[in-house]
Amino acid sequence: MSGPASGRHVARPVATLLTATAAVIVLGAVAGAIWALVTPPTTGVVVKGLTREDIPTGFDAVGAFALIMFAYGGIAALVAWAAARPWRGVTGFLVPALGTVAGSAIGAQVGMWLAGLRFDDDIAGLPLESVYRVLPELWLDGGTRAGHSAPWTLLICAPFAFAMVYLVCVLSSRTADLGVGDLDVDHRAGDDPSGSEVTSVDAVSRTHP
Repeated sequence: MSGPASGRHVARPVATLLTATAAVIVLGAVAGAIWALVTPPTTGVVVKGLTREDIPTGFDAVGAFALIMFAYGGIAALVAWAAARPWRGVTGFLVPALGTVAGSAIGAQVGMWLAGLRFDDDIAGLPLESVYRVLPELWLDGGTRAGHSAPWTLLICAPFAFAMVYLVCVLSSRTADLGVGDLDVDHRAGDDPSGSEVTSVDAVSRTHP
């Protein structure tokens, strides 16, 4: 009779996890670029003494960025789930989730930089009575009408969507090891069959000698 058989060892290279996380961060920059290219600007007429700070925050553009970040977080979860398969679990969730926070911050910076190239980032340099076109600053610091708004407000959208989609992937997994392949098999081979191998005849013979 042989001893208990253990599950096979699965290699977990750190490079795989880091590469998947780097891909997630790069996706954040792409999402920010998409926001800058598809979001319509806030427009108005240049008057004397007008500065960028005097232009009210365009919440349509802010809402568009939030929606793009939600989509980015969901896609990032699928990328992390597929690319970092050996790391599926707590570590494979937490590290890319933190990557979506960094990706959101980079996306905001890239988006505002591209918006500055497309539209009128320097209001002071425009002639009077001309029409300006700007996209809002995404670092919302007291930028809401109802009260205080922290600069990091838009950074929680992608991690939230990431968590929801990753949870769906976990719940949809057909095996307890999430498809990693390292689940321990605790049974004995030989004459003593495992629970899955016990037939109805065996059960009757054991209960009625």
